[in-house]
Amino acid sequence: MARKMDDEKVKNIYNKIEQHPGKKAGFIARLLRINRSEVTRALPVLEDNGLLISEDDKGGLWTFKKKKTDKN
Repeated sequence: MARKMDDEKVKNIYNKIEQHPGKKAGFIARLLRINRSEVTRALPVLEDNGLLISEDDKGGLWTFKKKKTDKN
């Protein structure tokens, strides 16, 4: 069973990815002074919380938001 990640840590990871788009998990981890694996493990948690991250072919992380559509 996976350990629940601290909500504040997850939000900090998302914010750093948002501030530094296209940077790899290791870069984000160094900024936050955490292990790279913690950034990688946070990605599914971010998605579960509605904070969407995309990873490009080179490992760069990008935030994106779904467009809201009118269903009227």
